[in-house]
Amino acid sequence: MDSGKGTSIKSSGRRAVEVRRTATLMRRVLLGFKARLDDELRVKNATTAQMRFLREVKERPGSSGAQMARACHITPQSAQAMMARAVAHGWVVRGKSAENGRVVTARLTPAGERLLAFADGVMERLETEVWSGVGVAELRAMNDALERGLVKLEE
Repeated sequence: MDSGKGTSIKSSGRRAVEVRRTATLMRRVLLGFKARLDDELRVKNATTAQMRFLREVKERPGSSGAQMARACHITPQSAQAMMARAVAHGWVVRGKSAENGRVVTARLTPAGERLLAFADGVMERLETEVWSGVGVAELRAMNDALERGLVKLEE
């Protein structure tokens, strides 16, 4: 007589395979987007990491270098290097904090705004291209599953 344990083990094995496949596919999609975006940004002498940094400067004007590093999940040294490059390219201007004169802040220049707009256009085009064959219901189901996974990660 079968106690049902064999079926349960097979089922959990298949689930583990699908979970691993999902993680692998998510990683490949994210890396593929980054590679394609980097390719397109190369003509502007920029990278996806720099776009993330500029996005944070735009959304948090007046933030310190340390705050920018935390928001971008990079080291303060990397944030300083990104800031220097952004200033050198004319994407950002630096200033002093009104609250603490020792804190250096940053804000986007019109050139930085144009670069972010260019990157946003590239992302929209890539998203449309990549997900063109996927229906809204499928996207919703995928998003729901990913959100449930994120909840578990953040617990």
